Amino acid sequence: MNRVIYQLAFRESGFFVVPVMSILLGYCLFQPTPLRHFDSVVLLLSVALGFGLGYFVFSDKPGVRSFLFSRAYSPKRFFLVRWSFGLGVIALTALVIVALIALGLRQGLQTSLFRNGWYPMIRWFELNVLWTFVTVSLLTYHTTLFWVVRYRFLGVRKHAKPYLWLRRIGSFLLIVGAVIVVLTAGYGLAADFFLRISLPLEVIRFLQIIFVPPVIVQTILTPWFGVYCYQRQEIES
Repeated sequence: MNRVIYQLAFRESGFFVVPVMSILLGYCLFQPTPLRHFDSVVLLLSVALGFGLGYFVFSDKPGVRSFLFSRAYSPKRFFLVRWSFGLGVIALTALVIVALIALGLRQGLQTSLFRNGWYPMIRWFELNVLWTFVTVSLLTYHTTLFWVVRYRFLGVRKHAKPYLWLRRIGSFLLIVGAVIVVLTAGYGLAADFFLRISLPLEVIRFLQIIFVPPVIVQTILTPWFGVYCYQRQEIES
């Protein structure tokens, strides 16, 4: 039963998620400059991946939605399996990035094709880029999931249908803007150094204190509110 839900989740999101993952992994493999704690390209791709998982997996069309909720599996299982699919994609992507760096694939390509002189000194240092990917992708994934599930839980107003695409575009821009603004808050002008030098260790520790706790809290609370909404929302006939 879980396998069917996973297949459905992949079918709904794969057309968007797979290209984003491919671009992200390609960037981590071919980017000639060192991968640091914060990388603007990784940040933007992490936002795209989190949004794609949160939006496309959970925003079923009304007709499809009524069919899915009439199946044998419970709403609780339906939500939890879908949610775990998104977490699995993020975890799998992170593991592939670790493999590219830790197993020396990135180092071998950089030294053979680009004669990159940074290696082997920075090989293990580049694993710090996972901080950006995991934090931003989880933050965006759970935030997008929250708004999509909340929207379905409260019900789609009939008069809002002509503006559905405008609402979707506006929500996406709001999420992207919020993530970028929050990430740059606290160090302002230091954003210019993302592609040039490492941020000071004190700034990194400060950002970890700001962003890691919300990500942990989101991950803990999402199953609770998600199951609550799935069990109590009104399904169109």
